[in-house]
Amino acid sequence: MLIHCPECNHQVSDKAATCPNCGIQIAGNPDITSSNTPKHRKSDSKSSGKGNKSSRWAIIFFCILTLVFAAGVGSYYLHTQMQKQDEEEAFKQAVESNNADELQRYLAHYGAAPQVHRDSVKSMLQHMRDAERDKEEQDQLDAIDSIDYALAQKINTIDAYEKYLREHPTSKRAGEAKARILQLASNNATEEEVDFARSVCRRFFQAINSHDTDQLLSTVPSTMTRFLNRVGATNSDVITFMEKLYKPDVNNLNFRIMDPFSAKHATDEGGSEVLRAQFTVTLNIDRKDLSQERFSTYNVTADITQDGLISRFNLKKIVAQAAEYSE
Repeated sequence: MLIHCPECNHQVSDKAATCPNCGIQIAGNPDITSSNTPKHRKSDSKSSGKGNKSSRWAIIFFCILTLVFAAGVGSYYLHTQMQKQDEEEAFKQAVESNNADELQRYLAHYGAAPQVHRDSVKSMLQHMRDAERDKEEQDQLDAIDSIDYALAQKINTIDAYEKYLREHPTSKRAGEAKARILQLASNNATEEEVDFARSVCRRFFQAINSHDTDQLLSTVPSTMTRFLNRVGATNSDVITFMEKLYKPDVNNLNFRIMDPFSAKHATDEGGSEVLRAQFTVTLNIDRKDLSQERFSTYNVTADITQDGLISRFNLKKIVAQAAEYSE
């Protein structure tokens, strides 16, 4: 086999007598084996050292890589947990606030929040919008309700309140309207009382038609609660009213009571129980000056006492720009 010459390190056969390069004895030289074997071992040892050194660096690199990976995973997990905790706290605060602005801010800042949380917040917002819309609609209905009830109060009749209840059956004022109907029903005069009030008022206007002072004064007390615009009016005020109607050119007056004629129980300004009549009269005037007014219509309100006297009287023209008779 070929070996290395211990002197010049050239390859030479172990059977050769001498090295052809340097001439050193080869065959039978005891140093041949020893000189070649250490070198072989040295080379192996060197190669083995290099391998061990590479392995150690690989292990170190792997360990470092593992630590870096573990640190990254841990950091990500910690960050994720903190984000989750922050989102849960924000969700709790938004829900407990019951405030639309807070709920909107939550949705804007936590787009990746659990779907169940986002759905819950959206549901709350929708409920708030519906409630706000319902409130606006209810406010409008309440405004209409108030206007209609004020109108019924102004008219203050059973028909007016019944009409209001038909249009607003669930109104919070329904109970009050029903109470007013009962009160008006209980205040309504009987048919006999209505006829009694009509007869007293008819005598009053017949006295004016006939220009009869005595008959006129027989229909009123000596002092009236109110006559036209005068409080505590006397018989003199009533006579003056009639005389003003009979102007110099007037030949005759004809007051006529028209239907409907209504009467109800009431309390006058002095606290006495009276029948309060409401009706319309027409007036035809026979006069010389045909250019002057000859026909007019009036609304009348009169309080009739139990002894058949008119204690309160008011007369108002129906035509536009007409004024009450007054002193």
